[in-house]
Amino acid sequence: MDAIKTGGLIAQVRREKELTQKDLAQRLHVSVQAVSKWERALSCPDIGLLEPLAEALDLTVTELLSGQRGEEPGEEAVRDSLRFGENQLRPKIKKWKWLFILAAALLLTVLAGLGYVWVRDNTEWLPQRETVIRELEASDREYQIASALGASGFDLHLYEATLADDFAGYSIQAELWTHDGLEQTWPIILQSPDDANMDFGPRRQLLVLSLKPHFEWSEEESRCTEVWFDYGISFEGCSYRGRLTGIASPYLGGGAAWGGLNGTAVLNQEGILLSVISLGGPNGSTYAPGGLPPEYEESVYLVVRMYCE
Repeated sequence: MDAIKTGGLIAQVRREKELTQKDLAQRLHVSVQAVSKWERALSCPDIGLLEPLAEALDLTVTELLSGQRGEEPGEEAVRDSLRFGENQLRPKIKKWKWLFILAAALLLTVLAGLGYVWVRDNTEWLPQRETVIRELEASDREYQIASALGASGFDLHLYEATLADDFAGYSIQAELWTHDGLEQTWPIILQSPDDANMDFGPRRQLLVLSLKPHFEWSEEESRCTEVWFDYGISFEGCSYRGRLTGIASPYLGGGAAWGGLNGTAVLNQEGILLSVISLGGPNGSTYAPGGLPPEYEESVYLVVRMYCE
C-alpha cells in the first residue's frame, strides 16, 4: 500500500460523495483524527477497516491498496495485500508474544511461590534452621479439645511450634520477675537429649498452655499475701498438670493482668516468651504487661518461657 496514493484516493472520493471527515469517521466507528491521518498519508487504515472503508466509498479493496481507481485484482494486488497485512500484524504479534511471555513468567512465578508455601507447610523437605512459635486464634471447639488434652484454665493459649532441624531437647519453666530481677523459677517440663528413645515426631507440633490463678487474701493486711497457679501443658503428645506455689511479694495485687505472644516468636538466647502475667505494683494495683510508665516499673511478673537445645 502506498500511503500517499491511498490517502489521496480516500480524500478525493470522500469529497465526491460530499462526505465530511466526521461523516466517514462515524460510518467506520473511528475518530475524525484517524480519517485525517489517512488522507494526509500519516498512517494507513487498519487491515480490518479496508473492507468497510471500501464499501463506504464504493471502491474495491484492490483500489484502496493500489491508491487508484479501476485497478483489477491481480497477482501483484494479492502480494500487496499480503504484505500490507503482514506489516500491520507483525507489531501486534510481537507485542502479544511479549505479553504472553510475561504472563507465562508471572504464572510460573506464582505457581513456584504457591508450591514453595505448600512444601513448607505440608512437608519437611525444606531446612528449618530456627524453632518458631506462633500463637493461634482458637475457636470454642479448639478450646474444648485443648481442655480434653489436659490444658484448661483462666488463661489458655494455643501455639503452633515449628521445630528446628537440630531440635534436641527443650524445657518450659515459670519465672517470677521483680524490679530486682529474677526472683524464683519453677521447672515445668524438661526433655533433654540424654533422655532415652527421644523422638520429637513431626516438625510442627501443637503446644497448649493454661494457667489458672488462686489468691490468698489477708483481711488484716487488706491485701493479697500469696498467689498460686494451676497449670496445664500439652506438647509432643504428652500432657502435664501441676501447681506453682510459694509466690509471695509485698507488691502482690488482688488480681492478674495477662499478656501473651501476640504473633510469632523466634527462639533466642532468652528462650521463647509464651505468657506474661502482671501480679501487681507498688500501690497494690495490677497493670497490663508491657509499656508501663516508669513509676510502675516495680511491678511483679510471672513469665512462662520455653528453652530449646
